[in-house]
Amino acid sequence: MAKKEELLMEGPKRLNRELALMLEDKQNLQFRNLMVEPNNIFKWTGLLMPVAPPYDKGAYKMEIDFPLDYPFKPPRIHINTRMYHLNVNERGQLCVPILEIEHWIPTTRIDQVLQVLLATINDPQPENAWHMEMAGEYHNDPVRFFKMADAWVEKYSEHRPTEEELAKFARKRKKMMSKD
Repeated sequence: MAKKEELLMEGPKRLNRELALMLEDKQNLQFRNLMVEPNNIFKWTGLLMPVAPPYDKGAYKMEIDFPLDYPFKPPRIHINTRMYHLNVNERGQLCVPILEIEHWIPTTRIDQVLQVLLATINDPQPENAWHMEMAGEYHNDPVRFFKMADAWVEKYSEHRPTEEELAKFARKRKKMMSKD
């Protein structure tokens, strides 16, 4: 069997293919440190590294939970780092239409979901806001909104790893995954 066809973990071929694509992707610099829970391909974690101010000063832990009937139902995504953002609620749930059951298309891949998620974090979408008051502040008083968001980044965001730290993590992950 060719190397690319070998399963990375026990589980559905679709998730294994998507995992392999994500691990090979060197272009996506905004989603880093991808890890899969040992012996559970249905739970992934990673680090969001947005590029737009003020979120570009920090990093944000997130988790992806795939339902057993993925890709027929969308994954659940939670940002585990507090964030002052109109599309993210206090529990880290995201308001992006692509993750809503009525908008989900089974051919959508997780890398596409993450592109939409990161685009939303980099450019908040008032029409899909969890917090209408915050959406109003974003629209009517953007200086105040960004001042508050900046304060939250300073207070709550994770350390934004250097390229050296990211490379060290990638080596560690490769070593861990080769043991399985």
